[in-house]
Amino acid sequence: HTLLVHVPLLICLVAGDVVAGEANMGTLRLLVTKPISRTQLMLSKFFAASIYTLLLLTFMAVMGLLGSIALFGISDLMVQKSDMFILLDRSDVLWRYVAAYGFAALSMITVASIAFLFSVFADNSIGPIVAAMSVVIVMTILTTMDIPIFNVLKPFLFTNHMLNWKGFFDNPVDLPEVLKSASILLLHIVLFVSLAVYFFRKKDVLS
Repeated sequence: HTLLVHVPLLICLVAGDVVAGEANMGTLRLLVTKPISRTQLMLSKFFAASIYTLLLLTFMAVMGLLGSIALFGISDLMVQKSDMFILLDRSDVLWRYVAAYGFAALSMITVASIAFLFSVFADNSIGPIVAAMSVVIVMTILTTMDIPIFNVLKPFLFTNHMLNWKGFFDNPVDLPEVLKSASILLLHIVLFVSLAVYFFRKKDVLS
């Protein structure tokens, strides 16, 4: 559950600052006078936030892999589910591990896109960081609550799909379900980034 609290916070600290931080330092007005469109400027900033997210997840993946090999060696992997144990052959583990982290990266880029959107409306990074983390926490709570009125919304909440990287450790992998979750996360990213670009193009930059 690190992917629901700790890592999103590290990502929001950066993604929530990419626009608001410039406004706070007074350099945003200078940037919009450059011979590039506001759309290009925003996409380049989101690209930078995404690269940071990918590097962070890559670091975690490498450290996790090397640490587990150092402690336990290379052997078969036993996965505990709620009602069973799944034993995966050692030759069948690495690709699942890489794919799971790839899915996790998509989840975290979704979080980055939310902080990025909020960053457009602020002149300091505190607001976007708090707002983005609040959205993640509230949606996570709604995802875990078994209330009929919220059950209708659950399939559309990105937090309902963020932990579906676990599907790569099923045997066999439910690929259609994993791809469905990945598509929903991707749609959220496109939506949040598009809104960020739209509102920034309309924004009267004074700082």
